[in-house]
Amino acid sequence: MSNVLAASVAAAILGVLCLPGAADAYGWPVKPFDKPHPIRGAFDDPRFHLGAESALSAFHFGVDIAAPDGTPVYSVSPGYVRMHSGDVTIRRPATGRAYGYWHVTPVVHTGEHVRLHQLLGFVASGWGHVHFAESVNGRYENPLRLRALTPFYDRTKPTVGGITLISTHGATVDPQAVRGVVGVEAEIFDTPPLAPPAPWQVARLTPALVWWRLSQGGTPVTTWKLSIDFNRGLLPSGAYNGVYAPGTYQNKANRPGHYLFWVLQAIDTATLADGVYTIDIVAADTHYNLGEASLDFAVVN
Repeated sequence: MSNVLAASVAAAILGVLCLPGAADAYGWPVKPFDKPHPIRGAFDDPRFHLGAESALSAFHFGVDIAAPDGTPVYSVSPGYVRMHSGDVTIRRPATGRAYGYWHVTPVVHTGEHVRLHQLLGFVASGWGHVHFAESVNGRYENPLRLRALTPFYDRTKPTVGGITLISTHGATVDPQAVRGVVGVEAEIFDTPPLAPPAPWQVARLTPALVWWRLSQGGTPVTTWKLSIDFNRGLLPSGAYNGVYAPGTYQNKANRPGHYLFWVLQAIDTATLADGVYTIDIVAADTHYNLGEASLDFAVVN
């Protein structure tokens, strides 16, 4: 890691990642409960609910745990069942906490009380995964955050690449001749710690946090600023176009997801003196791993 990652941003990132969770850690909903399983879809990653990959875009409200069709799915907590034809939710009224299991064929019924590790159903035909979600008083949280889904080991660093300056008309801006208002877009992704089975072996995960800083000649022009925060809560669907840039798409079979983030939607370079600047971008996952990249650009207003 270069000196781009100053001690100040490192401390800030670790502070966000270490925010205390509201619940004790819990095991996996598929056997073995005490060993990690491959994840093929991350929390807050891009999802599309109408047509191809355009209309009704939304954030993913859980994680997709790869498991063959027919795999038994078990409760990670005791509680009361709310069941539909393809999903089961186990609620704990005293705490407001609930755990959801989608794409399963249930064997339990609404109103039933289940114990820890009780069988809830089986992964439904054609899905190849269980979508697992956790919520508190109706607000979804990231199951991969520290002290939640356990054990979960992650030693892979996020990748930050393809930093691009975008004009207000959506065109790519030459970094050697920047003027007026521009946006900053970057492709950022993480690699699953355990590769999912084919055809999802190329799946990519979204990061937990993205930070940026502007500097000139090694001297900071701005402090480190948090741009993206997926570490805990589900973002509202109305924020989608302010987080993901056009060209973003989710994981598909044999095709990795392509995550283009608006690190900055607009920066008015007219407020900067002409000269060469650097934008530094740092991405973190939920387990302290950090990736970085930089782009030099010349302001010529």
